[in-house]
Amino acid sequence: MSSAATQKPAEERELLPTNVAPVHYDLLLAPDLDALTYTGEVRINVRIVEETSTIVLHSNELELLEATISSDGAAALTASKIVLQKEDETAHVHFGQALPAGSEATLFIAFRGVLNDLMVGFYRSKYTDAQGAEKYLATTQFEPTDARRAFPCWDEPMQKATFAVTLRVREGLTALSNMDVAAAAADGLKEVRFSTTPVMSTYLLAFVVGELDFIEARTSGKHNGRQIPCRVYTTPGKSAQGRFALDVAVQVLEYFADVFGIAYALPKLDQIAIGDFEAGAMENWGLVTYREVALLVDDASTSSRARQQVAYVVSHELAHQWFGNLVTMEWWSELWLNEGFATWVGTLAVDHVFPEYHVWTQFLVDDLQRALALDALRSSHPIQVPVRRSAEISQIFDAISYSKGASAIRMLSSYIGLDSFFRGVRAYLKKHQYANASTRDLWDALSEASGVDVTAFMAIWTGTIGYPILSVTELSGGSQIEVRQNRYLSAGSAADAEDQTLWWVPLRITTSDAPSQATDDVLSTRSATYNVSAEAQWYKLNRDTVGIYRVKYPPGAVANLATAVAAGKLDVNDRIGVIADAASLASSGHSNTTDFLTLLRAYRDETEFVVWQEIVLRLDALQSAWADEPTAIGQICALARSLYSPLAQRLGWDAASGEDSLASRLRALAIRAAGFAGDQAVIDEALRRVSAFFAGDRSVFNTDTLRAAFAVAVRAGGRAEFDQVKAYYLDPANPVDQQLAALSSLGFTTDTALLEELFVFALGDRVRNQDLHQAILAVNTHGSNRARLWQWYRDNYAVLAARYRASMSYMGILVRLSVAEFTGAARADEVEAFFAAHDTAKFRRVIDQSLEKIRSNTRWLEKDRADVAAWLAANGY
Repeated sequence: MSSAATQKPAEERELLPTNVAPVHYDLLLAPDLDALTYTGEVRINVRIVEETSTIVLHSNELELLEATISSDGAAALTASKIVLQKEDETAHVHFGQALPAGSEATLFIAFRGVLNDLMVGFYRSKYTDAQGAEKYLATTQFEPTDARRAFPCWDEPMQKATFAVTLRVREGLTALSNMDVAAAAADGLKEVRFSTTPVMSTYLLAFVVGELDFIEARTSGKHNGRQIPCRVYTTPGKSAQGRFALDVAVQVLEYFADVFGIAYALPKLDQIAIGDFEAGAMENWGLVTYREVALLVDDASTSSRARQQVAYVVSHELAHQWFGNLVTMEWWSELWLNEGFATWVGTLAVDHVFPEYHVWTQFLVDDLQRALALDALRSSHPIQVPVRRSAEISQIFDAISYSKGASAIRMLSSYIGLDSFFRGVRAYLKKHQYANASTRDLWDALSEASGVDVTAFMAIWTGTIGYPILSVTELSGGSQIEVRQNRYLSAGSAADAEDQTLWWVPLRITTSDAPSQATDDVLSTRSATYNVSAEAQWYKLNRDTVGIYRVKYPPGAVANLATAVAAGKLDVNDRIGVIADAASLASSGHSNTTDFLTLLRAYRDETEFVVWQEIVLRLDALQSAWADEPTAIGQICALARSLYSPLAQRLGWDAASGEDSLASRLRALAIRAAGFAGDQAVIDEALRRVSAFFAGDRSVFNTDTLRAAFAVAVRAGGRAEFDQVKAYYLDPANPVDQQLAALSSLGFTTDTALLEELFVFALGDRVRNQDLHQAILAVNTHGSNRARLWQWYRDNYAVLAARYRASMSYMGILVRLSVAEFTGAARADEVEAFFAAHDTAKFRRVIDQSLEKIRSNTRWLEKDRADVAAWLAANGY
C-alpha cells in the first residue's frame, strides 16, 4: 500500500502505512537517573511489503539523531531526512533510493529522550529512601499509545513483533524487562541483555531501572507443567509488603493455566510497585506494574477492603497474560475483549482463591450497577466502540469496556454454562495465540463449543449502546405477565428514534413457589406473555441479578417483593437488584421517588454488607440531588438516621471475635453513614476515638473503621482533626492505603478556610500527581462546597491541562468530580460554556456525560420535589 494511512471503512481508522512491517526489534537503552535523560538505539528487522523510499513509524517527543537502513549485505543507506509530524506522532524517514518489495532490511535509529514526569512512556518515579534522600527509578507505561514516547516503533496492536531488550545501567541498579536475563556484563556501566520475547504488541513491552528489593516464590507447576518463578519488586524497605500479592499470583497463575488450557507462556513473572503511576496497574507481559496501593499489603494495618482489591487487581492483570497478551485485540475498538474479560475472569479467580469474600455479590454493586448508571446516558457508547485515532482511545477505558463488558460475559456464561463457556475460550485462545482477534472470533468459538448461535444475540449487546427496561403487566388474574422492553434512559423515556433496538433478554423468572429456580425464558421481541403461578406470594424477574436490564413491576408486585425482602425470603443478590431498580426508576422518572422511599422500609433489618452498600449509594444520590433544598435535606438525614443508627448501635465500634471482612466493612459503613446523617452519638464517639488514636492509642480502630472515623471527624470537627488526619497522610510509615484514606477524608471538611488550604495542598508537591483526585474526592459531597470546587477547577485549568497533557483521561476524572453533582439548568449551561472555549477532544465524552447527569438530576428534582416533601412530612421526618 502507499504511504497514505490505511483505513477500515467502518471506522476510518488512522493507521500507519502497511508498506513496511516490523518483524523484530533490538533495543538498547541507557537511562541516566541523575540527569533524568536516556539515549537509545533500535535496530528493527522489517519486511518491505511494497516498494517505497520512505518509512513511516511512530515517534513522540523523541530526538531522532540518525537513521540508516541496510539489506542483504548491501551498504547501509543513510536517511536523507527525518521529518517529525507532531500531530500524528510519527516520524517519516526518507531515503535516497527505493527499497524493493519483498525484501528484508534492518532499520537503525539512534535517539535521545527525557525520563519525563508525565507517567507515560519511559518516565521517572520519585521515592524517598531510608535516609530521607529523594531518589528516582525509571519505569514505563505504554498502553495505549506511548511506546512511541520511549523509542521509535510501529505502535499499533496489530503490528506484533519480537523484542530483544538491552539496558545499560549504573552498577548497583536493578534492570528488569519482560523476559529473563540472558546475559549481563560490566564495563563501567552494567549491560543487561534480556531473552527475546514472543511475538507481541508494543504496548506490552516494559522496562524498569532502579534500586529495588524483591521477594520470590514459585508456582506449584500443577497446571503449567513447570514451576513459574514469581517475584514482587519494591523500592528498598517495602518488599515484605509484597507477600500477599505474591501468594495470590502463584495460585492464580496455576488457576488460569487450568481454566484456559494453556500454560503461562513466559519463563518468569515479575510484579513491581511504582510510586508514581497514573493507571491502577498494567499487564505488561512478564513484568506487571502497579500503583503501590494496588500491590502492597501491610498485614497489621491494611484494610480488608484494600487487601481484597489487591487480590482482584493481581488476578485481573494476570488474566491479561492470556487474554490480551497471548491473544491481543486487533484494534482499540475491541478493548473490551481485554478489559471486560479480565474483569470477569479476575473476579472468578478471586472467588476461587478467597470464597469468603463473596466477590460475585460485590460485583453487582462495583461493576453491574456502575455500568448500568453510565450506560443509561445518551452519551454512553457501545461495548465495541468505533475508534478512529489515538486521541480517542483513552476515553473508552471506562465502566462500559470494563464493567458492562464483564457483565455481558457473566450473563452469557450463565446462559450457556461455565463448562461450555470455557471450552469456547480455550478454543479461541489456542486458535489465535500470538496473534490478534476480534469479538466475532470469540463468539464463533463460543458458538461452536455450546451449540448455541452466540453471535446472533450477543452482537446486539456489544454493538449497541444502552440496555432495556422491562415493564411488567399482570394478566388473567395474575396467572400471566406481559413483559415489554424499551430502551432505558436516566433522562426519562426514550424517543421512538432511539428506541429501535430489540435486545436478547434472559428473563430468569422465579417465584415464591420455587425461589431457587429460574425459567429459561428469553424475550427477543418487543413484548411477550409468560405464565406465572397465580398462587405464588411473589414473582421476580432476573433471578440472581444476572441480566443487564431494569425491571418495572406493577405496584402490587412491588409490595409483594417488599414483604418478601422484609421476611428474608429473597436471596442477597435479588435484594440488591430490587432496591437498585427501584432507585434507578425513581431518578429517571419511570416511577416516583416516594415508591423507592417506601420500599426502603423493608430493608430496616438487612444484615448483608453489600445490600447496605447499595442502599447507602442510592440514598446518597437522593441527598446529592436535593442538596440545595435545606428543609428536605434535614428530613432526608432524619430518614437516613432511622436506617443507619440502629445498624451502627447493633454493630458497635469494636470487632467481634471471628468476624469476616464483610462484617468489618459493614461496621465501617454504618459508622460513616450514621455519622454523616447526623447521629450525634456516632459523631461524638468518632471524635473521641480519633483524639485517642492520635494521642497514641492505636487500639481504638481496626483497619476498616479508621477510614470511616477520619471522614466523620473531619466533617464534624475543625482545625485539630483536619491537621491530625493530614499529618497521618504525610507520614510515610503508614500503609499506603491508609495514607490515601486520610487524604480522601480531608475533602469532607465544611470549614471554608480549611477547604482553601486543601486546594493549595492538593496542587503542591506533597500530593503525587496521580493522587490529586483523592484530595478533592469528597468535596462535592457537601452542597455548599461545590461552587467553590468548580471555581478552583476553572482557576487552575491551565495548570491541570499542562500537568496531565499526556494522560488527559485524568482531566476527565477531575471534570466529573468538579461538576457532575450539580443540579440546575443554569449550572449546566455554565459548565457547557466553559468547556466550549477549550480544547477538550481527549476528554469530551466525560464532559458530555457530566452535563447529561446534571440535567437528568435537575429533571428528577423538579419532578419529585413536592411529592418527596409531602412523603417526608407525612412520615414524621
